[in-house]
Amino acid sequence: MRWTVSLGTAFDETALETAFAGFRRLYNVAPERVLCAPDVLSRLAAVTARSPDDAMRRDLSYDGIPVLSAILAPGTIVFEGEVDEERMGDW
Repeated sequence: MRWTVSLGTAFDETALETAFAGFRRLYNVAPERVLCAPDVLSRLAAVTARSPDDAMRRDLSYDGIPVLSAILAPGTIVFEGEVDEERMGDW
């Protein structure tokens, strides 16, 4: 499953947490990975109190979930994960 959110470029940690919680609430499962536009990845690194250089590392994660750079529209973040269609409505 793939879910796209437009965070913009000036999001804070609350907006980031809300986006992550939205995927969990919608699909009843945590995302397996997160793809970010380069500007979102840099902002995510700054918001989570990491070095800006961390945004260019391949092992960046948020809440234990891998976060990767991708070719996306500016301000965009995409959550990906496997969803069990039988469990989607069981919450």
